[in-house]
Amino acid sequence: MSSFLTILGGLGIFLFGLRIMSAGLQKMAGNRLRAILASFTKNRVTGIFSGFLITCAVQSSSATTVLVVSFANAGLLTLTQSMGLVMGANIGTTLTAWLVALLGFKIKISAFALPIIGIGFPLSLIASRRARQISEVMIGFGLLFLGLKFLKDGIPDIKSNPEAFEFLQSMTQFGFGSVLLFVLAGLIITVIVQSSSASTAIVLTMVAQEWIEIDLAAAMALGANIGTTVTAQLAVIGANKNAKRVAHFHTLFNVLGVLMILPFIYRLLDAMELIIPGSDNNTLVITSRVAAFHTTFNVIVTVVLYFFVNRLEKLVMWMIPIDEADDGAHLKFLQTGLLGTPELATIEARRALQNMVGVCNHMFTNLKQVIGNPDEKLGSIVDDIKREEQKTDDMEEEIIAFCSQLAREGNSTEVGEKVATYLEIANDVERIGDHCMNLVLLAERRWEKKFRFSDSTQKQLREMMDSVGAFLVATEKTLGNDGEGSLAEVKLLESKINKIRNQSRKSHAKRMQDGDVTVREGLIFLDMMTNMEKIGDYCYNVCSALHHPQS
Repeated sequence: MSSFLTILGGLGIFLFGLRIMSAGLQKMAGNRLRAILASFTKNRVTGIFSGFLITCAVQSSSATTVLVVSFANAGLLTLTQSMGLVMGANIGTTLTAWLVALLGFKIKISAFALPIIGIGFPLSLIASRRARQISEVMIGFGLLFLGLKFLKDGIPDIKSNPEAFEFLQSMTQFGFGSVLLFVLAGLIITVIVQSSSASTAIVLTMVAQEWIEIDLAAAMALGANIGTTVTAQLAVIGANKNAKRVAHFHTLFNVLGVLMILPFIYRLLDAMELIIPGSDNNTLVITSRVAAFHTTFNVIVTVVLYFFVNRLEKLVMWMIPIDEADDGAHLKFLQTGLLGTPELATIEARRALQNMVGVCNHMFTNLKQVIGNPDEKLGSIVDDIKREEQKTDDMEEEIIAFCSQLAREGNSTEVGEKVATYLEIANDVERIGDHCMNLVLLAERRWEKKFRFSDSTQKQLREMMDSVGAFLVATEKTLGNDGEGSLAEVKLLESKINKIRNQSRKSHAKRMQDGDVTVREGLIFLDMMTNMEKIGDYCYNVCSALHHPQS
């Protein structure tokens, strides 16, 4: 019983360390993850390389896969681009197995695990964000190997506890049937712990302690490759069909890979003996062979199935057809599966806000056409603006629900601050949509009443529309990948809009005195200028919140 609890505790520390290390690496990578996705998915080869790099960087194929699924759901990645990233993630995840195999069994783990934690903790007390991120990576790395130590200590030596392994030995008497049983075991363990890295560590520990032979360890590694696809399947619950296609491809690819390698498992293990020579009783040799098998398996499967990806793509598209009626699905661009990776979740929340501002920007572009052509009805454009205003309401609801759920997860203070800021921004952007709706209603009333504005009045409207349009573009850019922009530029735009508003009021008062405009015409003009000025205010609020987040 004590051994079981030690194993359970060791596994818990290992997973906790892996989670902390992965979170720290995600923070350090930040928006670079999206930059890599944008620049390295132009074809499948660069996509594979990109998936490999991202997974090595964040030490979690699950995090990479969930990110890819979310981007596919948002329409930022095509199925073709996503497939390359998924294949690369399969190779990248084998790095953890190499770390465990090379460092976890021949080196005294406590000799470096505890000092790393000891050095990393003081860094968490430094005000620098980068120092805190490095601290998380170091502490997570130390806990990962400390958990591995407890895991190794919890699994007793087979020589001193032969009675504990009678059941296990009975499962190894079926030849190739035993291999299949251990593939299933690896799959089940990975589904339970939700981490192929953790299940691989368990496999390496078992083979190091001589519980199982290398062929059964290799079989469990194959099962782990199938089990890890469950994470993506969970992430697409409630997602659109494009995201489900990516998850189905991930599962199909890994299952086909395992089926392809299984008949040749012994020959591949013989090749590992040639690549890594040495005694079968040498722990470093035997664990390195398992890690090498894991990597070689994923590389071979990727290379071979690369030439059949087009057929796999057609098969997945046949399995998950997209109907014309699925038009509304594109609104659901946030994934609850991302909540397990809070840093990626905050990146996605910010991207969702950028999308929301993009919709408002498109609304306002259409508004410029409507307001600039008072003699034309432009009914179809007006209807588009009204639909997009409803879309901003839907987006706000989704963002608030997602951020609220993220806040309930009890994440770090930094994540909490971002969530609070994004909730405030979502409300401000929704107000921009409301004012766009007010403007289109004012334009409709002007057209219905046949009101005519003078040339000077139309000129002031155009000047205000151009300034507000530029502010919306700057706001969208601030939320995007191009950095946070210049706060001085934001203040200049705000000041310019206020100046135009004040000048228009003075000139309008003069037009009223001269009798150049009726009272009702004047009220519509003033209401239009006020609504546009309010849009500028909310743009300023958004940009200011991003430069000065809540603390």
